[in-house]
Amino acid sequence: MNRRLSARRVASWGLTTGFRLGIWLLLTSNVGRFNMVVGLILAMVLPRARSRLASPGLLLHSLWAVLLSIPQAYAEAVTMTIRPHRLERLTSLKGSGSQSALVVFLEVFRITLTPLTIALGQRADGSYLVHELVEEPPT
Repeated sequence: MNRRLSARRVASWGLTTGFRLGIWLLLTSNVGRFNMVVGLILAMVLPRARSRLASPGLLLHSLWAVLLSIPQAYAEAVTMTIRPHRLERLTSLKGSGSQSALVVFLEVFRITLTPLTIALGQRADGSYLVHELVEEPPT
């Protein structure tokens, strides 16, 4: 049991460090060797939040969902320039229900990355309340 927990901690630590390094590289727009070393040092040295460990599978699933939403966001942005979206609505999007701060961040990031949507909060059942602008129905 301890080995399984230890392996989960190592995997979670590695994913978190990789995520932090990725954010650093995006912020600096520099993938040079020196910048990568600085980013890796910062990613390892920065304090970590004391939250529940998410399974590496759930972290990878959340990260994959964010990566898949990037082309979708571009497609929606092009669609909105052709046909403006003027109707507002509140909707609920299903979340993973995870208590991990990193998973919640990735889910909220995925929602907010989509044009004209923003997460307003997380409900008790793990879903998210989302405000969005939608296309007017044809008349």
